[in-house]
Amino acid sequence: MEEILFQLADELSLYMRQSQLCQVLARPMNSDEQGFSGAKLLRLDCTVADGNRTTFIAKYTDVKECQVMDTLTVQNRRHTPLTRTDQNRQGEKAWIVMEDIRSDEPISANPGLPWKTQVAAALADIHADNFSAAKKMSLLPHADRSYWQNITSKISIDHFENACKNDHAFSKKYARLLPVLYRRGEQFVKDMTLLYQDGESLTLTHGDLQTISGDHVRCFKGKPVIIDWGFSRYAPFYIDLVDFFTKEEALIYWEALRSKGILLSKDTFEECFHRALVYPAFIYMYPALVQYRHGSEGRLEQILSVLCQDS
Repeated sequence: MEEILFQLADELSLYMRQSQLCQVLARPMNSDEQGFSGAKLLRLDCTVADGNRTTFIAKYTDVKECQVMDTLTVQNRRHTPLTRTDQNRQGEKAWIVMEDIRSDEPISANPGLPWKTQVAAALADIHADNFSAAKKMSLLPHADRSYWQNITSKISIDHFENACKNDHAFSKKYARLLPVLYRRGEQFVKDMTLLYQDGESLTLTHGDLQTISGDHVRCFKGKPVIIDWGFSRYAPFYIDLVDFFTKEEALIYWEALRSKGILLSKDTFEECFHRALVYPAFIYMYPALVQYRHGSEGRLEQILSVLCQDS
């Protein structure tokens, strides 16, 4: 492990026009940086031959994410961390080493629409570059019907149902909502499968872009950089919009996409955006249940209000 991490860190240092490295020390990431994916993360403290120091991030992850990060690095939009991956990778997982994108200023320093306009432009670049992602990234999973069924069951409603079975107080309060959740899940699967089949919005998606207070869009050197592509799919780009932007704000992205020659009508865009609106409620159901078990039910209540709206 140590040899491959040194090799990749040295390659990345040279790619970034820094000197060769003379030492690389790996240490665990802080607990609040680990997330829910379970991927092994290390911070690499690197000493450069000229005496300077720098840090990189090492991640042991699916080879799919390796291929995604290779592609984004070659495209060189600088909306994502520059990366070096193990080109001799075998099996289902491999090491990648990437820039350590620590926010150099809080998002609150770039509040509201100006910041979201920058993020919309970055996403439009990434999505437009990768509308042929199925060909470029052979390992990128497709968000077909079975994928959406998994999203609405194993990732979300199954956890909710288990909580109803194992927690009497939880069941007494929430079990009555299960039929509603099942119906919303079925409708969501149908809607997203249709978007997948029509193919007009399919591209490389991040899949885990949270609200502006989330951690996956960071302000680095004054610009948005999107980190952690472990949940990426070949999917409708709307899933990268619906938690970060309001319906009105998303039109900034629509304009940015049109400037790149992708000419969806406004009516079509707004209709499809609406279909995808419940996506964050499904994928963040499990974290909300974890927070509930620790005494905070606000996020779960918010998710349930979205899923049970108009029921």
